[in-house]
Amino acid sequence: MTASNEFRLKSLPSTPPMLLKAAITRKKPSSTPIFPMQILVVGNIKSNIKQLRRYNEACGFSESSPFLSPSFLHVQVFRLHMKLMLNKDFPVSPMGCVHLSNTIVQHRQISSEEEVLLRCQVAEHNVTDKGYEFTFHCDAFCGDELVWEDTSRYLSRARTNIASAPKAARAEPRNYLNSRTIEIKRSDARQYARASGDFNPIHLHDLSAKVLGFKRMVIHGMWSKAACLAALSDDVKSNAFRCHVDFKTPIFLPASVRLDYEQGESSLDFELRDKTGVKPHLIGFIQPL
Repeated sequence: MTASNEFRLKSLPSTPPMLLKAAITRKKPSSTPIFPMQILVVGNIKSNIKQLRRYNEACGFSESSPFLSPSFLHVQVFRLHMKLMLNKDFPVSPMGCVHLSNTIVQHRQISSEEEVLLRCQVAEHNVTDKGYEFTFHCDAFCGDELVWEDTSRYLSRARTNIASAPKAARAEPRNYLNSRTIEIKRSDARQYARASGDFNPIHLHDLSAKVLGFKRMVIHGMWSKAACLAALSDDVKSNAFRCHVDFKTPIFLPASVRLDYEQGESSLDFELRDKTGVKPHLIGFIQPL
Protein backbone atom coordinates (compact mmCIF):
# COMPACT_ATOMS: atom_id res chain seq x y z
CA MET A 1 0.00 0.00 0.00
CA THR A 2 1.30 3.47 -0.91
CA ALA A 3 1.30 6.13 1.82
CA SER A 4 -0.81 9.22 1.12
CA ASN A 5 2.30 11.42 1.25
CA GLU A 6 4.29 9.21 -1.13
CA PHE A 7 4.66 10.40 -4.72
CA ARG A 8 5.97 8.08 -7.42
CA LEU A 9 7.90 9.69 -10.27
CA LYS A 10 8.16 8.04 -13.67
CA SER A 11 11.82 8.97 -13.94
CA LEU A 12 14.53 11.00 -12.22
CA PRO A 13 14.09 14.75 -12.81
CA SER A 14 16.76 16.53 -14.88
CA THR A 15 19.20 18.59 -12.80
CA PRO A 16 20.02 21.60 -15.07
CA PRO A 17 16.40 22.87 -15.36
CA MET A 18 15.98 22.54 -11.59
CA LEU A 19 19.19 24.49 -10.96
CA LEU A 20 17.91 27.24 -13.26
CA LYS A 21 14.60 27.33 -11.40
CA ALA A 22 16.44 27.29 -8.06
CA ALA A 23 18.47 30.36 -9.14
CA ILE A 24 15.29 32.46 -9.40
CA THR A 25 13.35 30.91 -6.51
CA ARG A 26 13.18 33.06 -3.39
CA LYS A 27 11.36 32.08 -0.21
CA LYS A 28 11.06 33.81 3.14
CA PRO A 29 10.69 31.21 5.87
CA SER A 30 8.69 31.87 9.00
CA SER A 31 10.30 31.78 12.43
CA THR A 32 9.06 28.19 12.75
CA PRO A 33 9.29 26.75 9.24
CA ILE A 34 7.23 23.66 8.44
CA PHE A 35 8.94 21.08 6.25
CA PRO A 36 6.67 18.87 4.11
CA MET A 37 6.50 15.17 4.89
CA GLN A 38 6.47 14.29 1.19
CA ILE A 39 8.24 11.11 0.08
CA LEU A 40 9.56 10.80 -3.48
CA VAL A 41 9.96 7.36 -5.03
CA VAL A 42 11.51 6.48 -8.39
CA GLY A 43 11.80 2.88 -9.56
CA ASN A 44 13.35 0.93 -12.42
CA ILE A 45 16.53 3.04 -12.43
CA LYS A 46 19.39 1.51 -14.37
CA SER A 47 22.70 3.31 -14.24
CA ASN A 48 23.99 5.00 -17.37
CA ILE A 49 27.34 3.26 -17.91
CA LYS A 50 28.74 6.25 -19.80
CA GLN A 51 27.87 8.57 -16.90
CA LEU A 52 29.29 6.07 -14.40
CA ARG A 53 32.62 5.98 -16.23
CA ARG A 54 32.74 9.78 -16.42
CA TYR A 55 31.99 9.94 -12.70
CA ASN A 56 34.64 7.35 -11.81
CA GLU A 57 37.23 9.16 -13.93
CA ALA A 58 36.36 12.52 -12.34
CA CYS A 59 36.66 11.18 -8.77
CA GLY A 60 39.48 8.66 -9.14
CA PHE A 61 37.55 5.38 -8.89
CA SER A 62 38.40 2.39 -11.08
CA GLU A 63 36.75 2.83 -14.47
CA SER A 64 36.64 -0.91 -15.11
CA SER A 65 34.77 -2.00 -11.97
CA PRO A 66 31.51 -3.90 -12.60
CA PHE A 67 30.02 -2.24 -9.51
CA LEU A 68 28.73 1.24 -8.78
CA SER A 69 31.26 3.33 -6.87
CA PRO A 70 29.97 3.89 -3.30
CA SER A 71 29.09 7.56 -3.81
CA PHE A 72 27.74 7.35 -7.37
CA LEU A 73 24.07 7.08 -6.40
CA HIS A 74 24.37 10.38 -4.53
CA VAL A 75 24.33 12.25 -7.85
CA GLN A 76 20.98 10.57 -8.53
CA VAL A 77 19.42 11.26 -5.12
CA PHE A 78 20.64 14.87 -5.33
CA ARG A 79 18.03 15.28 -8.06
CA LEU A 80 15.39 14.23 -5.55
CA HIS A 81 16.81 16.71 -3.00
CA MET A 82 16.35 19.48 -5.57
CA LYS A 83 12.86 18.29 -6.50
CA LEU A 84 11.79 18.43 -2.86
CA MET A 85 13.40 21.83 -2.24
CA LEU A 86 11.62 23.31 -5.26
CA ASN A 87 8.26 22.17 -3.91
CA LYS A 88 6.15 25.28 -3.21
CA ASP A 89 5.56 23.99 0.34
CA PHE A 90 9.28 23.68 1.08
CA PRO A 91 10.01 26.60 3.43
CA VAL A 92 13.54 27.66 2.37
CA SER A 93 15.19 28.55 -0.93
CA PRO A 94 17.54 25.91 -2.36
CA MET A 95 20.21 28.40 -3.50
CA GLY A 96 22.57 29.34 -0.71
CA CYS A 97 21.96 26.19 1.31
CA VAL A 98 25.19 24.86 2.82
CA HIS A 99 25.93 21.14 2.75
CA LEU A 100 27.03 20.37 6.34
CA SER A 101 27.50 16.60 6.32
CA ASN A 102 26.88 13.41 4.42
CA THR A 103 26.64 9.77 5.45
CA ILE A 104 26.64 6.92 2.96
CA VAL A 105 25.88 3.35 4.04
CA GLN A 106 26.73 0.66 1.51
CA HIS A 107 25.11 -2.59 2.65
CA ARG A 108 26.61 -4.43 -0.31
CA GLN A 109 28.16 -3.63 -3.65
CA ILE A 110 25.63 -2.84 -6.38
CA SER A 111 26.23 -4.20 -9.87
CA SER A 112 26.12 -1.57 -12.59
CA GLU A 113 23.59 -3.85 -14.33
CA GLU A 114 21.10 -3.91 -11.43
CA GLU A 115 17.94 -1.82 -11.36
CA VAL A 116 17.35 0.20 -8.21
CA LEU A 117 14.44 1.99 -6.60
CA LEU A 118 15.21 5.27 -4.80
CA ARG A 119 13.17 6.68 -1.95
CA CYS A 120 13.83 10.18 -0.52
CA GLN A 121 12.29 12.29 2.24
CA VAL A 122 13.04 14.95 4.84
CA ALA A 123 14.16 12.96 7.86
CA GLU A 124 14.50 15.74 10.43
CA HIS A 125 14.81 19.50 10.81
CA ASN A 126 15.50 22.03 13.53
CA VAL A 127 16.19 25.71 14.19
CA THR A 128 19.71 26.70 15.28
CA ASP A 129 21.55 29.93 16.01
CA LYS A 130 22.80 29.88 12.39
CA GLY A 131 19.48 29.23 10.66
CA TYR A 132 17.38 26.25 9.64
CA GLU A 133 18.93 22.80 9.42
CA PHE A 134 17.24 19.96 7.57
CA THR A 135 18.21 16.45 6.58
CA PHE A 136 17.33 14.37 3.54
CA HIS A 137 17.43 10.61 3.93
CA CYS A 138 17.43 8.42 0.83
CA ASP A 139 17.28 4.63 0.47
CA ALA A 140 18.14 2.46 -2.52
CA PHE A 141 16.49 -0.94 -2.97
CA CYS A 142 17.19 -3.80 -5.36
CA GLY A 143 13.91 -5.62 -5.25
CA ASP A 144 12.97 -5.71 -1.57
CA GLU A 145 16.60 -5.53 -0.41
CA LEU A 146 17.91 -2.31 1.12
CA VAL A 147 21.36 -1.98 -0.48
CA TRP A 148 22.41 1.63 0.06
CA GLU A 149 21.53 4.72 2.14
CA ASP A 150 22.43 8.39 1.91
CA THR A 151 21.83 11.08 4.55
CA SER A 152 22.66 14.72 3.80
CA ARG A 153 22.33 17.58 6.26
CA TYR A 154 21.92 21.14 5.00
CA LEU A 155 21.78 24.62 6.51
CA SER A 156 19.74 27.55 5.25
CA ARG A 157 21.28 30.60 6.92
CA ALA A 158 18.81 32.92 8.66
CA ARG A 159 18.43 35.06 11.75
CA THR A 160 16.69 33.11 14.49
CA ASN A 161 15.80 33.56 18.13
CA ILE A 162 18.33 30.94 19.20
CA ALA A 163 21.23 32.39 21.17
CA SER A 164 24.65 31.86 19.64
CA ALA A 165 26.69 29.18 21.36
CA PRO A 166 30.08 30.30 22.70
CA LYS A 167 32.91 29.49 20.33
CA ALA A 168 34.88 26.46 21.38
CA ALA A 169 38.65 26.69 21.55
CA ARG A 170 40.28 25.48 18.35
CA ALA A 171 41.61 21.97 18.83
CA GLU A 172 45.13 21.09 17.82
CA PRO A 173 45.26 19.22 14.49
CA ARG A 174 45.32 15.46 14.94
CA ASN A 175 48.48 13.67 13.93
CA TYR A 176 47.83 10.84 11.47
CA LEU A 177 50.14 7.99 10.53
CA ASN A 178 49.62 8.40 6.78
CA SER A 179 49.42 11.35 4.43
CA ARG A 180 49.22 11.95 0.69
CA THR A 181 48.89 15.05 -1.47
CA ILE A 182 46.04 15.61 -3.91
CA GLU A 183 46.30 18.29 -6.58
CA ILE A 184 42.94 19.75 -7.64
CA LYS A 185 42.60 21.75 -10.84
CA ARG A 186 39.77 24.00 -11.99
CA SER A 187 39.07 21.47 -14.73
CA ASP A 188 38.37 18.82 -12.05
CA ALA A 189 35.34 20.81 -10.87
CA ARG A 190 34.02 21.19 -14.40
CA GLN A 191 34.61 17.51 -15.12
CA TYR A 192 32.67 16.56 -11.97
CA ALA A 193 29.87 18.96 -12.93
CA ARG A 194 29.52 17.20 -16.28
CA ALA A 195 29.60 13.77 -14.63
CA SER A 196 27.15 14.64 -11.84
CA GLY A 197 24.88 17.15 -13.56
CA ASP A 198 25.50 19.66 -10.74
CA PHE A 199 26.29 22.84 -12.68
CA ASN A 200 26.12 25.23 -9.72
CA PRO A 201 27.94 28.42 -10.93
CA ILE A 202 30.25 28.48 -7.89
CA HIS A 203 31.91 25.34 -9.29
CA LEU A 204 32.32 26.47 -12.90
CA HIS A 205 34.32 29.70 -13.08
CA ASP A 206 35.94 32.34 -10.88
CA LEU A 207 33.68 35.07 -12.27
CA SER A 208 30.42 33.25 -11.57
CA ALA A 209 31.69 32.22 -8.14
CA LYS A 210 32.51 35.87 -7.31
CA VAL A 211 29.00 36.96 -8.29
CA LEU A 212 27.71 34.54 -5.65
CA GLY A 213 30.08 35.77 -2.94
CA PHE A 214 33.11 33.47 -3.28
CA LYS A 215 36.62 34.73 -3.91
CA ARG A 216 37.28 31.97 -6.47
CA MET A 217 35.52 28.88 -7.78
CA VAL A 218 35.30 25.95 -5.36
CA ILE A 219 35.24 22.19 -5.80
CA HIS A 220 32.01 20.32 -5.00
CA GLY A 221 31.90 18.97 -1.45
CA MET A 222 30.73 15.57 -2.66
CA TRP A 223 33.65 15.45 -5.10
CA SER A 224 35.93 15.83 -2.07
CA LYS A 225 34.22 12.96 -0.28
CA ALA A 226 34.27 10.77 -3.38
CA ALA A 227 37.95 11.55 -4.00
CA CYS A 228 38.76 10.49 -0.42
CA LEU A 229 36.77 7.26 -0.84
CA ALA A 230 38.57 6.52 -4.09
CA ALA A 231 42.01 7.26 -2.63
CA LEU A 232 41.32 5.07 0.42
CA SER A 233 39.62 2.19 -1.40
CA ASP A 234 42.59 -0.15 -0.95
CA ASP A 235 42.51 0.49 2.82
CA VAL A 236 38.80 -0.36 3.19
CA LYS A 237 38.66 -4.06 4.01
CA SER A 238 34.89 -4.58 3.70
CA ASN A 239 32.39 -4.08 0.89
CA ALA A 240 29.76 -3.14 3.48
CA PHE A 241 30.53 0.06 5.38
CA ARG A 242 29.36 3.43 6.64
CA CYS A 243 31.25 6.54 5.51
CA HIS A 244 30.47 9.83 7.23
CA VAL A 245 32.00 13.24 6.58
CA ASP A 246 31.49 16.70 8.02
CA PHE A 247 32.25 19.46 5.54
CA LYS A 248 34.31 22.17 7.22
CA THR A 249 35.75 24.77 4.82
CA PRO A 250 35.52 25.22 1.02
CA ILE A 251 38.41 24.31 -1.26
CA PHE A 252 39.20 27.24 -3.57
CA LEU A 253 40.71 26.23 -6.88
CA PRO A 254 43.33 25.47 -7.92
CA ALA A 255 44.48 23.81 -4.70
CA SER A 256 46.98 21.39 -3.26
CA VAL A 257 45.40 19.50 -0.35
CA ARG A 258 46.51 16.81 2.08
CA LEU A 259 44.64 13.59 2.78
CA ASP A 260 45.67 12.44 6.26
CA TYR A 261 44.43 9.07 7.50
CA GLU A 262 44.99 6.12 9.80
CA GLN A 263 43.24 2.97 10.94
CA GLY A 264 41.61 3.42 14.36
CA GLU A 265 40.11 0.81 16.67
CA SER A 266 36.80 0.57 14.80
CA SER A 267 37.12 2.82 11.75
CA LEU A 268 39.45 4.28 9.16
CA ASP A 269 39.66 7.95 10.14
CA PHE A 270 40.63 10.67 7.68
CA GLU A 271 40.79 14.41 7.09
CA LEU A 272 41.21 16.44 3.95
CA ARG A 273 43.29 19.49 4.91
CA ASP A 274 44.95 22.41 3.22
CA LYS A 275 48.56 21.95 2.14
CA THR A 276 49.86 23.25 5.48
CA GLY A 277 47.98 20.48 7.28
CA VAL A 278 46.24 22.98 9.57
CA LYS A 279 42.87 23.95 8.04
CA PRO A 280 40.40 21.05 7.69
CA HIS A 281 38.22 20.91 4.59
CA LEU A 282 36.41 17.76 5.67
CA ILE A 283 36.66 15.25 8.52
CA GLY A 284 35.35 11.73 8.23
CA PHE A 285 35.52 8.02 8.92
CA ILE A 286 34.81 4.73 7.17
CA GLN A 287 33.39 2.03 9.46
CA PRO A 288 32.85 -1.60 8.38
CA LEU A 289 29.34 -2.94 9.02
